[in-house]
Amino acid sequence: MVKISTLSACAAIFMTGLASPLMVMPRQEDAPSSGFDSNTSQSPQLTALKHALVEAPGYGDRQGILLPNPPDASNITFTFINNTVTGNTGGTIALSTLNNFPALIGTNVAMAVGFVNPCGLNVPHSHPRANEFLTVIQGELIGGLILELNPGGFGEVVGEPSPVPGPIPQVNVTLSNYKGMLFPQGETHFQFNPTCEPALFAAAFDNSDPGRTQIARNFFSNMPDDVVLSAIGGAETIDASQLAQLRNSIPTPFAVVIEDTWREALSNLLLSYCTYDGMILRV
Repeated sequence: MVKISTLSACAAIFMTGLASPLMVMPRQEDAPSSGFDSNTSQSPQLTALKHALVEAPGYGDRQGILLPNPPDASNITFTFINNTVTGNTGGTIALSTLNNFPALIGTNVAMAVGFVNPCGLNVPHSHPRANEFLTVIQGELIGGLILELNPGGFGEVVGEPSPVPGPIPQVNVTLSNYKGMLFPQGETHFQFNPTCEPALFAAAFDNSDPGRTQIARNFFSNMPDDVVLSAIGGAETIDASQLAQLRNSIPTPFAVVIEDTWREALSNLLLSYCTYDGMILRV
């Protein structure tokens, strides 16, 4: 079990709203003039390049499309840009996939660089089409993985014991510089920065379109309300008005430590080792 003793200090820093040099990685203000980057937007030229690569019959054709003017290698270079907002934010991810880096089409690889602010949480999520191998390059992260177990998953079966409710086991590890962790395809996982220093990770995927499913956001997007209320144990657990409020407050990919939140029931996944002095994570 990991004990975090720095959350109070981290939260206090965040609540000031000040952007000290320690709170985020240095931003790259000027992207390179050649090649693609994580700010690349969709354009007719980008779409045309994608279509040409998809239709290329062989490697020679592909090479001619990507590298028509040697020694220019701009079509096969990519820059990960740190666009993290300073202050009370959890962090950002810069991602290269076939959507913004056409050279990856047909390669079955993608890459992400994550900039995790102090006390930042890359909320529980999964990648439906890819395995992920994440390595911490700077700082420290806690990596967590929910096991693929389904106790009582077949319901009430004649001759079998009744399903037993409760949390599914998870594994977790503290990742420091150059230590990595594998997150299997489709499995729920998260990363959390328990320190007051920024952290940086690089993650490789074995699919050029790995996808990302936000566990909490996707679950609570189910309609009608009765679907969610029944799945979490009925109206005794949470009522319809609270459910509506919750749907509008679930964070996007990153969250930060906050005080006095009524979301405690949803923090059980991390509560056992991410609580300190009455403070919990917004998840």
